[in-house]
Amino acid sequence: MSTDKSSTWHRLINAAAKCFSEKGFNGASIGDIARQAEVSQGAMYTWFKGKSALISAIVEEEKNTALLNYSQPYSGSPFERICQLVKSCINDVGYPAGHRLWVEIIAEAARNDEVKATFMATDLLMRNGIKTIIQDGIEKGEFDRQLEAESATIAIYALIDGLISRKAINPEFDLETQLPTLDGILKFILKAT
Repeated sequence: MSTDKSSTWHRLINAAAKCFSEKGFNGASIGDIARQAEVSQGAMYTWFKGKSALISAIVEEEKNTALLNYSQPYSGSPFERICQLVKSCINDVGYPAGHRLWVEIIAEAARNDEVKATFMATDLLMRNGIKTIIQDGIEKGEFDRQLEAESATIAIYALIDGLISRKAINPEFDLETQLPTLDGILKFILKAT
């Protein structure tokens, strides 16, 4: 796939995201996705070999959105930056995934090796972004020097995935009002001083 993605490519992943969110990975058919994208099934197969390739593309696009967010200039402390990124991940997920779709992606990654490989590669990349911020915080004395950054990233992303699931189940869930202690939880995980 070239980096110059056509509007057809984007229509297909948006259609897949909508169908997977509404019907689940197994419930959504290739025909459903093609109809939603307003392309023929044959045309769809010129872009994607199947549903696993579509969901992998969605994960890749979500990663690109998150990496763009990570690369934005930030003037606060490493702890404030991590809090901002965690809240953004939970509240906004990333194009084109929504909360319900992210739960479906995690479930599919648990049973589909192709999706799992994409998910795990993306997870590692995202955790490495947070790990870099943690290491910066350790160097600046904001986090305990004994903090194991890799373990902290796993705990943070488990928290993110769990809260995305909560928001998928209850779209009215609001971090600020229903989990005002999130910063304190992150401070505990990060052994912030």
